[in-house]
Amino acid sequence: MDFDTAKNISILFRKMNTMTNMKLAPLELSTSKSIFLFCIYDHEQMTQTEICHELEMDKSTVAKMLMRLEKDGFVQKQINPDDTRSVLVSLTEKGVSVISKAKLTQDEWIREATDCLTDIEKRNFIELLEKVVSSLSSPRRS
Repeated sequence: MDFDTAKNISILFRKMNTMTNMKLAPLELSTSKSIFLFCIYDHEQMTQTEICHELEMDKSTVAKMLMRLEKDGFVQKQINPDDTRSVLVSLTEKGVSVISKAKLTQDEWIREATDCLTDIEKRNFIELLEKVVSSLSSPRRS
């Protein structure tokens, strides 16, 4: 691995955020907010701890984002009946209403970014990306 690989990953991340944030702005969303909404939507309702595990983020980062999303009216919290020390987070009607538009925006950006690839290259790229992320998410063996 060389500097160019790290640089290209960084450029890809910044370009994705810049383009999708611009397109999500009319929905009062950002790329990072939409990732949380997609996660909660896929699970219907989750505890903060489950969100931390699913998105591989620390508790303080998740807590701050959930506060913003709740303030903006995208999520709601309720006491978890199975464990009153925790809350369950779910989407509000407003949260559900932006999911399809946010997903279209995300899909459109991915299509634009991978337009220079053949169908086989696109599949390989996505599979390799998932493999790398998975290997970083798994416990390391010594």
